[in-house]
Amino acid sequence: MDSQIYKAIVNAIPDMIIRISRDGVFQSFEGATAELYWPAEAYLGKHLDDVLPAETASLFARKIKAAFRTGEVQYLEYSLRFNGLRRHYESRMIRSRQDEALAIVRNVTREKEVTAELRRYHEDLETLVRERTDELSRAETSYRSIFHHSGSPSIIVDHDFTIAMANSKFEELTGFTRDQIEGRMKWIEFIAAHDRDKVTHYHYTRRTAEGEVPSEYECQITDRLGNTRDIFIKVGMLPEPGRAIASLIDITSLKQTEKDLREREALYSAILEGYEGMLYFISDDYRIKFMNENLVRAIGRDAVGEICYEALHNRSSKCPWCVSDQVFEGETVSFEIRNPHDKKWYFSVNVPIQMADGTTYCQAMIRDIDQRKQMEEALRDSEAHLRQENLRLRSTIKQRNKFGDIVGASDAMQEIYELMLMAAASDANIILYGESGTGKELVASAIHNMSERREANFVPVNCGAIPEALLEREFFGHKKGAFTGATEDKLGYLDEANGGTLFLDEIGEIKPDLQVKLLRAIEGGGYTPIGSNEVRKPDFRIIAATSRNLTAMVQEGRMRSDFFYRVHVIPVHLPPLRQRKEDIPLLVEHFLKAYDRRIRPVIGDHVRKALHDHDWPGNVRELQNVLYRFVTLKRLDLTGETIGEEGVGEKRMPSEDAAPPAEIPTQDLAAAVCAYEKQIISRALARCRWNRTHTARALGVGLRTLQRKMKAYGIN
Repeated sequence: MDSQIYKAIVNAIPDMIIRISRDGVFQSFEGATAELYWPAEAYLGKHLDDVLPAETASLFARKIKAAFRTGEVQYLEYSLRFNGLRRHYESRMIRSRQDEALAIVRNVTREKEVTAELRRYHEDLETLVRERTDELSRAETSYRSIFHHSGSPSIIVDHDFTIAMANSKFEELTGFTRDQIEGRMKWIEFIAAHDRDKVTHYHYTRRTAEGEVPSEYECQITDRLGNTRDIFIKVGMLPEPGRAIASLIDITSLKQTEKDLREREALYSAILEGYEGMLYFISDDYRIKFMNENLVRAIGRDAVGEICYEALHNRSSKCPWCVSDQVFEGETVSFEIRNPHDKKWYFSVNVPIQMADGTTYCQAMIRDIDQRKQMEEALRDSEAHLRQENLRLRSTIKQRNKFGDIVGASDAMQEIYELMLMAAASDANIILYGESGTGKELVASAIHNMSERREANFVPVNCGAIPEALLEREFFGHKKGAFTGATEDKLGYLDEANGGTLFLDEIGEIKPDLQVKLLRAIEGGGYTPIGSNEVRKPDFRIIAATSRNLTAMVQEGRMRSDFFYRVHVIPVHLPPLRQRKEDIPLLVEHFLKAYDRRIRPVIGDHVRKALHDHDWPGNVRELQNVLYRFVTLKRLDLTGETIGEEGVGEKRMPSEDAAPPAEIPTQDLAAAVCAYEKQIISRALARCRWNRTHTARALGVGLRTLQRKMKAYGIN
């Protein structure tokens, strides 16, 4: 709890907290000490008989004895005369320690005055009702005058609830005129809906001999404008059969005051009980004046009154790290310390607290930071390793216009490269945001290949392409015989990614039910393949990708917040191609290298300008497809416009489907096979948009085989 909150609580508490020794000597005063006749210093160390009237001192002494004898809370009321005026107090007294009692004192003068005023109202109403009843029994004309000149709202109600008479004060209270009320409106119409059953019961029971009902009660009424008022009612029966007179007092403001007081007390209680950590106060003689429950539990006892270094640190002298002298001079001091008892690290904030009587206490607030310190120590131990890893990662970038299979020299891509380097050096989960076609899978693969998991599998999963009924089977695998058609054991994506990286493309397509099971596996709880009792706990890192707004999905309930925060550790936002058009020439050159030199066109200025001016809603994937059509058809199709041969350079190459030249190759068979294989791989990569995993599947070879051949043929 910081000093501002504590001061606010102390200043707002309406009570005065007094500590009294068992033999009746005042020890301390806290809280509303303004209620004291003299300054608190005048009471400290004095006996009850020395500073209180004899009767009050005797009452306190009896209650102290009772508190120590029974161990129960003792209640007492007393009054004192201040400057000729009498103040009333209520006190709750309890034994707080072996030789000390704690008295919580509240000034209830206002409540007493309100009660007395209400009692006078009651007495006046009773007198008024008696007078009116007597007068009305003698003659209606007599009580009409008194009734209408009453100082409080009053009505006469018939057996059927009809209001026979209403005075001017009742007009003011309700907003209706007497002409509108008398003989036309019923009393029950004014009663709030939740009180009508009670008022109806009282009304009819009062007119029979079958039961007794209170002559005074509270309820709520509604005025002409729909405002609700709290009312105190005094009811008396008149001599006329079935008639009653009711006088009302508007107690709305009183009720609101009571509500405000209850809410304030509840707020104070919530603040105190909700504080986490250990807190205590000491005086300038190092004695503990207050301990919160967390500290009491931590040391195993209530040590209020004891010397702080003895009780808390088991020392015989002042602690070497003590900062109380600085605090008592007005400074706020914070520091970290390792507790000599439990060997754990704590963060201590020490604040001077000025009490109302001028006394200064040192407030110490202590928070457990042991886990953070352990993490810091682990980070320091791995710092050298991280530096070496960072150098290794950076050394793999041979040129700044390319990162693995990712092409781009723009400032936006330089930032992405740096983020990829930092992400590769970490083992935290990553989320890639980007429009369709921005190369999210290429980025994920590059991060995997740069990380310590590069020797294990990179397992890409398109979450939107798997039927919902098969999602659990695909992720967790199944055992032979688990269902019809399960003829053999099958590993799921999580097993395949063990030790490596699981790439979840379009993660927003995963339903909340599966998110729960994935979350358990991510957090180390493991999972069970379909048809198996074995719990598996693979080690994998998640790199997720999406083109959706996942935060909005969490707010709409379509994605679990705990699942979102588990995968949303390192966010990377890939820029669309329209925001890095300076990279288009590099991308064009990169994609055209995939084609045989004999069919590769030369890009003219007309085509180059058209490529630059296009917005590329499909991003890099759209550019790759456009270039594929351009190589094949020798024309550029963009947004309905076709750029023909005038956009192609002077050098004309035969089309992809043209017959090979008739000359006899000069190379041997092995070289010719290699050249042909390189051409086949290049074309397959182009068709699969340079997705190596998809290309390997299309060619019917393993991913590692494809990567080895690409390296051998210099395809990059």
